[in-house]
Amino acid sequence: MDAWIYAQQLFGLESENQRDPARQLLVHGGDGGESCPAPFIRLIDTCCASMDTCTVAQQVESVERNIAFLQKEHQVLLTGLRLEIRHLKKRCNDLSCELSKSSPERNREDIAAEEQFLQARLLQTEHNLAEQECSQQELKVKLRHKGVQASALQVRLREEERRFLEELKRRSHKITALSRDLHKQTDIAAQLTFQLHSARFRLYHQAEEEDDEEEGERDKKGPGCLSSSPQVSTSRVEARHRSHCSARLRRSERVRECVPQERILGPEKPRPMPDPTLFLYPFTQRLLPLHISLGGHCGEGDSQRRMSRLRTRAMKEETGPETTDL
Repeated sequence: MDAWIYAQQLFGLESENQRDPARQLLVHGGDGGESCPAPFIRLIDTCCASMDTCTVAQQVESVERNIAFLQKEHQVLLTGLRLEIRHLKKRCNDLSCELSKSSPERNREDIAAEEQFLQARLLQTEHNLAEQECSQQELKVKLRHKGVQASALQVRLREEERRFLEELKRRSHKITALSRDLHKQTDIAAQLTFQLHSARFRLYHQAEEEDDEEEGERDKKGPGCLSSSPQVSTSRVEARHRSHCSARLRRSERVRECVPQERILGPEKPRPMPDPTLFLYPFTQRLLPLHISLGGHCGEGDSQRRMSRLRTRAMKEETGPETTDL
């Protein structure tokens, strides 16, 4: 049958049968009888179609040669298929023998060991899962506790922040009030310092004027005093002259100190206000140091007279509008 199939493929007779229904009836038997071999009918049709070109004998010979070639090829193919089937059967038998030789007891032992291993692994997994669930519950409890603590700390922090802001506000108001008081006190201290300097400067000028007046009187009475008192030594006169010169130098230096340095040396960098506490000493201790610093080293009689005059003048100034008492 394979040979006839090869013949059909070679001569292409199948397409012609499909195109002509009458030929299909002839091949398969139109009245229900036995069907004729399709390849032979196709060959006959082919021969009839090519009668114009070649003779019938040549066509029959060529067909027979083709059929013989196809039969040989088909026989070779069948032989190879049979050999392959035998090889596969032999391989199947070998595998079945090997499978039958393997002991079923060993397989059962392997299966039992594998089941035990899987059971142990399952138990271990369940144990780990239970531990993880317990730890998860503990962590949830801790987390809840931490949340409560965090909320409490947040409330406390807000309360502390509110208190801190209130304290800061209160202190800022207090600092503002203290700064105002300090500014007022600074102004008052500056005014008092200015009044103190002006009073010292005025007292200094008054003492200087009195010294000048006394010196003028001494100059007028000088020859009479020298004639009346010949016992005065020349050394004492020289010492008094030196003391007068030194007193004048000191007075000139103090006057220069009282004058602002901007008038003498030009403008300079501003300096802070002097500390008024240096001038805050009692009234009883004020007159003698002030008189000594202004008048210099004079005689004992002159110093006593000046002290008495300064006391009386200070008492008068205390009753007046300007006072130097702090």
